[in-house]
Amino acid sequence: MNPNDVSPAAPHPAVVEQAAPTHGACENCHAGLHGHYCHACGQSSHNPLKHFGHAVEEVFESFWHLDGRIFRTLRDLLVPGRVALNYLNGRRVGYVQPLRLFVILTLFTFFVGKLTLHADDLDTSGGRNNVFATAQTAADVETLRTARLAELERDLGGAPQNATGFAIATAALNAAAAQRLAELGEPAAPAGKDNTASAMERATQAAVRAGSRHNGGLFNYTVGGKPWDPETNPVVLAGWPRFVNDWLNHRLDNTRANVERMGGKTDLYVQAFLTALPGALFFLMPVFALVLRVAYLGRRIGYLEHLVVALYSHAWLMLVLLATFLTIGITGAIGHPVANALGDCVYAALWLSVPVYLLWMQQRVYGGRWWATLPRYVFIGTLYFWLVIFGVMYAALAGVSS
Repeated sequence: MNPNDVSPAAPHPAVVEQAAPTHGACENCHAGLHGHYCHACGQSSHNPLKHFGHAVEEVFESFWHLDGRIFRTLRDLLVPGRVALNYLNGRRVGYVQPLRLFVILTLFTFFVGKLTLHADDLDTSGGRNNVFATAQTAADVETLRTARLAELERDLGGAPQNATGFAIATAALNAAAAQRLAELGEPAAPAGKDNTASAMERATQAAVRAGSRHNGGLFNYTVGGKPWDPETNPVVLAGWPRFVNDWLNHRLDNTRANVERMGGKTDLYVQAFLTALPGALFFLMPVFALVLRVAYLGRRIGYLEHLVVALYSHAWLMLVLLATFLTIGITGAIGHPVANALGDCVYAALWLSVPVYLLWMQQRVYGGRWWATLPRYVFIGTLYFWLVIFGVMYAALAGVSS
């Protein structure tokens, strides 16, 4: 055989393995890339910072991967016990993990709640339209205006930060009084000495007067015969650790400052409550799982399995609460009596479904006969009702004292 006719030997497999990668190197771990994803760390070879199309693709890809599981989980969550039962039986890949689902729904629900749930403050617009409706003479108008100004001083003039609001409300009230006088064909009442001061000056004077009331009002109590002070004369609970007493006085001081800041603004209290309530629910979650453990003490079910049931139960409650907040927002935006009536029907349907859903879920997940499930359900519901009351009270206090 002619040596020149010998075909070149095939490359050794090791040589092929060490050939230069066709896709470059991974930017994360610098391993050679032989495809779209790194075989060592899993990072994509596409850099979303280098190409706008890749950035958009990555956003939508991440969204739809998460979104598909969420929709599947929410769909099955509508059937009592289906998600929890499938998850406990090992069919978990198609569902969002229970803790993640509860966190997502809780954060989203209370975000929507803070946007849609509001409490009315002092009704200054209603006063402009209605407070002078019964006045028939200039004297009646002046009497009503004086009474309304006293209410505004009490409700809006209690702190310096309310001075601007007090001035606006006073100006609106004076405009409404002038409009009513014009309707009656009466000349405007001459301004007295009190009315010559600007609304801002009156608000400042009211704030100064209220400042002394705040310093000796809600927190006008003494410790050891001296006025309470969180630093120099704090409340001390005998037998309790120092950090507990420090925490208590810190909370009392925060409460004083927040009450003075919020004043009569009811909506600020509502928003503070909604901010603190998710934390109370997170605290109740393991407690509710413990209640389930006690109710089904004879079953060979571990605490973590009960925790899964608790998480999916509360995920359902978050869905109901989310639907409630959305209904409040929609009916409030429409503002029609028919929409309000439909909203009331939706509220009733949503919250009447809660006990039915939870009972059905308990029966489906834990099994057993109905006559044995009902006493457990009553026990769990009664105990948890008082736990919720405690949680709501804690959220209210925490919202004001945070």
